[in-house]
Amino acid sequence: MLKKIFLFIPLLLVLNQCTLPQPSDIVPPTVAVVFPYEGAVISANINVNILAVDSDKIKKVWFYVDGVKIGEGTTAPYELPLSITGLTKKVNHVLMAAAEDAKGNTAYSVPVNFVVAETEDIIPPSVLIVNPQGGQVVEGIVNITAYAEDERSVQSVEFFIDGISRGSSSAYPYIYNWDTSNISDSTSHTIFAKASDGGGNTAISPVIQVTVYPRIGPAGDNTAPSALFLYPVAGSVVSGTVSVSVDLFDNESVTKTEFYVDGQLKTSQDNPDSPWIFNWNTAAQADTTVHSLYVKAFDAAGNAGTSGLMTVTVQ
Repeated sequence: MLKKIFLFIPLLLVLNQCTLPQPSDIVPPTVAVVFPYEGAVISANINVNILAVDSDKIKKVWFYVDGVKIGEGTTAPYELPLSITGLTKKVNHVLMAAAEDAKGNTAYSVPVNFVVAETEDIIPPSVLIVNPQGGQVVEGIVNITAYAEDERSVQSVEFFIDGISRGSSSAYPYIYNWDTSNISDSTSHTIFAKASDGGGNTAISPVIQVTVYPRIGPAGDNTAPSALFLYPVAGSVVSGTVSVSVDLFDNESVTKTEFYVDGQLKTSQDNPDSPWIFNWNTAAQADTTVHSLYVKAFDAAGNAGTSGLMTVTVQ
């Protein structure tokens, strides 16, 4: 029995001194085709936008059209050129992307079908900033959202702040997250979006102007009011005359409120009660349309706050 114990102790010492090998990377990357999207109609040479991520590192990405390897790239963002020369028009073509990580693991995207148009695309897309609204007060991370459409396909939407390109999106919803934490208070800024279609046509949205959270009041009151919709609730369907109810709060008092629909001022009131209740007649809105609502509240010191954007459907 003692011999067995003595033999077991050195074996434990040896095991304790061993370094177990690290498990190798056997998980393949994740890869997807962002543009062209399923069913896209293109009319000119495009850049294929590929999303590829991995827990370690992406070594390279490439793509196929109808089973033939076309392009390859090693640097993100992965935007690889595709020439439509030689591709049959008015028939479905299948595009698939692939990615390989540093350990040699390979993954393939879901196939995407697209069509090459028979005629040249001469109609530009349309684009509109839907959030924030013109005249709105913003703070923190602002989700700048654009709505874009085209009779064939939208390739990308590029966002400009104060005339400078800040980023782009190739997939709906078209959003750019703007961090205003380093922006000076009480300053106005312009925002617009530029949309490009699959034929190389572009369009510019109307320019809107917003103000970064202002602290313009005198010393002692730099707190902006707050506004919160009590009714209707976000995403609801409304009709006829709607009794809008808004909760208002300020460390001193709210001296004025304004109600906006799709960025247009609809009604205002001085020295409102809280909750602020008023009637919104939706008769002028088209049937089965989505509309954005927000409220601006002001105090005696000139500080302004907003309720944030909310959407409802008029039925």
